[in-house]
Amino acid sequence: MIETSIVIPSYRRPDGLARALNGCLAQRGVDSPFEIVVVDNDPDGSAEPVTAAIAMTSAVPIRYVAERRPGISHARNTGVAAALGRYLVFLDDDEEPGPGWLAAFLGTIRHCGADLVVGPVYPLFPAANPAADAYRHRRYTRDARVPTGTALARWAGIGNTILDKERCFSGDEPFDPALGLSGGEDTVFLRRLLRTGRTLVWCAEAAVQETVPADRLDARYLLKRAFRGGQSATFICIAVKPSEPARALWLMFAGSAQVVVYGSAALTLKLLNRGRWLPLMDKAAAGLGKVLWHPRLQPQLYRRTAGPPAAGRPASAAGN
Repeated sequence: MIETSIVIPSYRRPDGLARALNGCLAQRGVDSPFEIVVVDNDPDGSAEPVTAAIAMTSAVPIRYVAERRPGISHARNTGVAAALGRYLVFLDDDEEPGPGWLAAFLGTIRHCGADLVVGPVYPLFPAANPAADAYRHRRYTRDARVPTGTALARWAGIGNTILDKERCFSGDEPFDPALGLSGGEDTVFLRRLLRTGRTLVWCAEAAVQETVPADRLDARYLLKRAFRGGQSATFICIAVKPSEPARALWLMFAGSAQVVVYGSAALTLKLLNRGRWLPLMDKAAAGLGKVLWHPRLQPQLYRRTAGPPAAGRPASAAGN
């Protein structure tokens, strides 16, 4: 009987998907059966050949599910519906787990009796790329830096997470389809879980590496990402019931201060051709996002229609 379902949403990233699948198949110390469910969000079915080729020689069941409706929310919801296990693990198609990853997740969620457990994500940058500086490492690292078993009050992003399916999912659309193209659906989902008393625990040993392509090291992309993160911070105060209008107002006030203080400092450093301008402008962009948080102002970070494969974060890849 399948105990764990690893769900991998994918969109036009066959090489990354292959690495993710092979990493899952290399797991050690797992004491119960598990399956892998690939949810292909590409209308052209680009994940099917990769999935079929690896499934042919795999001792672990690998299932391919097509979800043609565009957007990460549809891909996630379809993966939840297809999963057979008691536990559901979300893994992005640009993430590669280490050999002890799944055993660490299962050990932690069982021992702690938690509803969901998250693990760290560390970036893997293109070889010898001078742009991969300390700032970019920080931006692409997700690490709570606390001991395994520590309860977390909040978390953003559901990539590299194990959840008790019965306790954490209800209804046909746990991830809001309205946020499928703008992102933030996973942050809203997690906040709702915590608001209903679900327990979130950290597992330091359940680490994955995220492959970060060169175009996602570009300043324009990073600032857009920071802006969207700021929007999510304020938006979630209104979107998750009971709403927190006072906190939303405080974030808007703080965001305005960030724009003025960090924005002016960043522009000064940029004019002086100093390298430290980008981390400061990142804070300013996040502050602007906190102010301009309304859904009508949220950019669509994910692709709506078919097109040539791209290296950037696609329609069915999780993350912030």
